[in-house]
Order: sequence, then C-alpha cells, then structure tokens
Amino acid sequence: MRHYRDQGWTVTDTRQNHPYDAVAVRGTERIFLEAKGTQSRGHSVIVTRNEVDHARKHPGLCMMGVWSGIRLIDGDVDPQSGQFEILAFNPDKGLLSPRDFDWTLP
Repeated sequence: MRHYRDQGWTVTDTRQNHPYDAVAVRGTERIFLEAKGTQSRGHSVIVTRNEVDHARKHPGLCMMGVWSGIRLIDGDVDPQSGQFEILAFNPDKGLLSPRDFDWTLP
C-alpha cells in the first residue's frame, strides 16, 4: 500500500469481506491490490479461489505485491530481509495449481 501511496494513489485497506487487500484510486483510475509474504524464494504463493475469481473478473486491474525471503528473528519479521516485487496479477498467466478440493457428500 505504501508503494502506491508514494506514487500519489489514495489507498484503502479492504481486507475485511473482500477478495483483495486494498483498492488504490488516482483520478479516474482504480486498481485492486493483493499482498503475499513468504519465507521461500517466492517462486509461488498461495492464492484463494476468491482472489482468482476476482482477478479474472477484473483483467488488467489487479496487482500482486510479493515479499519473498522473509526472515524471522525471535518470531518477528525482520523488515530488512527479503525482496519485494510488484506484478500484474493475471492468474491465467503462469501456472495455477490446485492445493485442495471441497467434497460435497452424496
């Protein structure tokens, strides 16, 4: 969110009851922001079904911030660790792999 605020966007936290973490507005432009953090190298991140559905319904308007290589020191995130990257979130580019399934009983 800070990255977009620094670029002149008005950013609103929308994590509650929305399939994205924030919405950024600048003039007539509006984009949806999602953020992920991982201790791994960040080659993949977990996304929810709702996040994927939302991104598919709003092509070109969803951005994903990925903070990878996070280190923990005594259970707290080291803010100096890792690297941060912002990518267009198009779930149909790249590899989308299922992690689990919902089974409805017969």
